[in-house]
Amino acid sequence: MADDTSPKKKKKPSAQGGSNDAASDRDADQLEEGGGGKRKLFLLIGIAVLMLALGAGAGYFAGGMRSDDTAATDGVEEEEAREEKKREKRHNIYVTVGKLLAAVEHNGGTRYIQAEVDLVGYEKEIMDDAQHNVPALRNRLLLLFSSQDFDEVRTIAGRERLRLQSLKAVNDVLELDPKGDRVEDVYFTAFVIQ
Repeated sequence: MADDTSPKKKKKPSAQGGSNDAASDRDADQLEEGGGGKRKLFLLIGIAVLMLALGAGAGYFAGGMRSDDTAATDGVEEEEAREEKKREKRHNIYVTVGKLLAAVEHNGGTRYIQAEVDLVGYEKEIMDDAQHNVPALRNRLLLLFSSQDFDEVRTIAGRERLRLQSLKAVNDVLELDPKGDRVEDVYFTAFVIQ
């Protein structure tokens, strides 16, 4: 009776009617190997999940480090972006100074500089002031043009220098700070020398 109470694996009889011990041992070995294969699969999946988690953590950490390092530059970039947006919202305001004709001494003779001058700015108040002071601006620009060396204004570099001097003269007449609100530029819409 001791045999009946002990836990033993019962062998199922084979479909052929007899007991085939070798076949059932092989089946048991295959089941054990299949269980080992499942363990390997679970182990590989676990390693893959662990690697993904480590990669995500490293990415989060590196992203946090980057944001700390670039916090100062982000502030500068944001300020530049705000200034650019402000510039985009502004509309160009033009004031026409008109045609200027200035006599210039050259090799004992008289030569002429004729230019059409326009001013551009963004602040309505400043450009209204420029429009109101066109006679003073014309006077100052005529004096500036008359004092030029004729050979120099014949070159593109000389004309550009005269344009920059004209911008400074306009802002001086209007008593504007060159770094603050001011007339932004002077355009020669026509320029003739003879």
